[in-house]
Amino acid sequence: MEKIIYKTKDIDVNLPDLFVLAEPGMTAKYREQRRHQGAHRKHPSKDSDLNEPALALVDVVQSYAVFQTETGKGFSGNIDRPSKASLYSIFGTENEEEVVERIILDGEIQRTHA
Repeated sequence: MEKIIYKTKDIDVNLPDLFVLAEPGMTAKYREQRRHQGAHRKHPSKDSDLNEPALALVDVVQSYAVFQTETGKGFSGNIDRPSKASLYSIFGTENEEEVVERIILDGEIQRTHA
């Protein structure tokens, strides 16, 4: 299992660090696919690209659940779910699928032992 950690970039605001749980190796594959798709918008795709199965977000994460520790900082201790207000403050949306994708694309990959 991998933990994908998203730390807010604004150090002046006290917002929690968030994380999602992902299948091993799938985050890197998803990111590569998204970069590849972005490149194809600029250049026509090759026939071989059409044969590659698309990797869906649901194939990457174990669920669309976003987590934080009870203190909101660090990654030890009891685990909570962030409030919708926290999600909106950090990502500009409460939609967990959108939030999970942002965490997958922009977060730090950390392998876990479980």
